[in-house]
Amino acid sequence: MRLYLDEHVPAILASALAAHGIDCLTTQDAGNPGLSDEDQLAFAASRGRALVTFNRKDFLILARQWQEQGRPHAGLILSRELPVSELLRRFRRFLRLHESEELTDQALWLGP
Repeated sequence: MRLYLDEHVPAILASALAAHGIDCLTTQDAGNPGLSDEDQLAFAASRGRALVTFNRKDFLILARQWQEQGRPHAGLILSRELPVSELLRRFRRFLRLHESEELTDQALWLGP
């Protein structure tokens, strides 16, 4: 699974996930801070990366619009803003549950 972390998701999470073998790219590393939500999703989609965001409401609306327009994306992983240690714990569980699953056009919750 290849991930793209929205700019509000702590970059240290990418390092922690990478230590567990997960391919992560941050908005900062991609040189994309300040892009609109739609541009962030388009960037992630063009690189086959699921977008990880705390901005649940706006990205769910955007994903619905893309679906209506027939525009595919590589997936959305939605979460509340949590401490990095809790995000990492939840991601490890999430990845065990979804490691072989195709996330294209899905919006999934990073739950407890």
